[in-house]
Amino acid sequence: MPSAGTLAQRLRIATGLVLFTYVATHLGNHALGLVSLETMQEARSWRLAVTRSWPGQFVLIASALTHLTLGISKFLERRTLRISAAELTQLCFGLMIPLLLMRHIIAMRGSKDFFGIGDGYTYALWVMWPDEAWQQATLIMLAWVHGCIGIFHWTRLKPWFVKARPVMIALAAVWPVLGYAGFISGARMLQGETEFVFPFSDAQFEFLKNAQMIALVGYGGFLALLVAVRFIRGWAERFQHRIEIAYSGGPTIRVPEGYSLLEASRLHDIPHASICGGRARCSTCRVRVLEGQAAQPLPNEAERRVLDRIGAASNVRLACQLRPAADISIATLLPARKTWFLESALYDKYYWGVEEKVTILFCDIRGFTALAEKRLPFDVVFILNQYLGRIGEVVEDSGGYVDKFIGDAVMAIFGIGKDAGQGAREALAAAKAIGGVLDALNQSLGDDLPEPLNVAMGIDTGTVILGRVGSADAKQSGRHITALGDIVNSASRLEAACRDFDVQLLVSMRTLAAAGLSLEGASREEIHARGKSETLNAVPLRRATAMDGAWTA
Repeated sequence: MPSAGTLAQRLRIATGLVLFTYVATHLGNHALGLVSLETMQEARSWRLAVTRSWPGQFVLIASALTHLTLGISKFLERRTLRISAAELTQLCFGLMIPLLLMRHIIAMRGSKDFFGIGDGYTYALWVMWPDEAWQQATLIMLAWVHGCIGIFHWTRLKPWFVKARPVMIALAAVWPVLGYAGFISGARMLQGETEFVFPFSDAQFEFLKNAQMIALVGYGGFLALLVAVRFIRGWAERFQHRIEIAYSGGPTIRVPEGYSLLEASRLHDIPHASICGGRARCSTCRVRVLEGQAAQPLPNEAERRVLDRIGAASNVRLACQLRPAADISIATLLPARKTWFLESALYDKYYWGVEEKVTILFCDIRGFTALAEKRLPFDVVFILNQYLGRIGEVVEDSGGYVDKFIGDAVMAIFGIGKDAGQGAREALAAAKAIGGVLDALNQSLGDDLPEPLNVAMGIDTGTVILGRVGSADAKQSGRHITALGDIVNSASRLEAACRDFDVQLLVSMRTLAAAGLSLEGASREEIHARGKSETLNAVPLRRATAMDGAWTA
């Protein structure tokens, strides 16, 4: 059973998946009409072996009743219908499905159960084409769209959703079309090859028509009752005790007791982020309680699970789950308007921050400031572009990630999403390649440089926090992964210490150990980091291109 959300939400997802699987296999069976009638019938016999077995019927009927009951309960629980277009479509389609489904079930299954008339494809295709074709198309559309919206809301927060989305969209678009096309093709083949003998007596046919009418009127009356209940409850809310909700930097509103904070925001047209639609599957609707926290109910299981996952402070709550019992003052924590960044964050673990063991490389041109003072701005930019462009290519070709360019310096991360040893080896390979790039640049730009360029590089390995840092409002901002932690500072310190030892590279012993390299015969130095009492043990290399002889695997 799905693990996110309340028990009712998990049951609704589980039963919805059962029903969606039934619809999908039913349409797949229809689609075989594009092949032949015999193929349709054979596939149907295999499908019915499951769906009409006692276990299969029990699961299917129980799922249908449970899903419908939970859907109606959700409809009645909603204090406002100011919801997204997708949610409103799913709700309306879900309530409309039984209107056509009951008619279909009585005509197909009822003919078999009441009168022993076979409900196979021979009977169904003759009865339904062409007079019932539009109803069949409408039923397919209602059930398929309702199910697809539910699948979308359930899977959109999964880490694999972004990669699977194109395939899911293609299947969602093609599958019902194939099913309906197979239904039409099979019906035309059947009616062109056989003669239809009407199987019912007048009394039997009248009985089925009356049964359909009773079902339609009964369910229509039930829907009218639901609407009446909502209307009466809305009228009664005028006399209920009201809760005052004050938004930091925004309005103060009053709503009847029992509204969630998200429902209160929607009722009063106050922008409030909620990507999962109030299902406690994300944390985008979360708020900080500024006043009145002690008087509020404790988080339920679903809310507690989400808050624990993001490490929320004690005064942070999910607006979709908190139903204030007393006056409250809150501040929303995420932008209300839907942005590229907010959408992408749901599928991106680095938005929330991830601990990983990686290798950090800092690389800086030595003496570049003095060089820049003697050159025209155009020349400085030209040289920098030549250098930084090649360094960026080397980092990426070696398997690394350019975190940032800082003037003439580069910070790169190796090992993101990989084994720490692989990241360390990639960083060392990149450092050696940078040494080669430097030699090539000095040769090609020799006539334009007063003296050869030189670099200082520092490499260290350890655990950092990897996360995306930037504005949530700008489309391009926030995409960049950066590393935070002591290892970043120590790698920077090693790069700076290269000047003290007159070398191109200082590699920490932690990096060499992670790379699985032997330190026999390698000279070691102790580097004192600013602001720290501990020292860094590192191996210096006068030239990065000569590292192969400095240690052995």
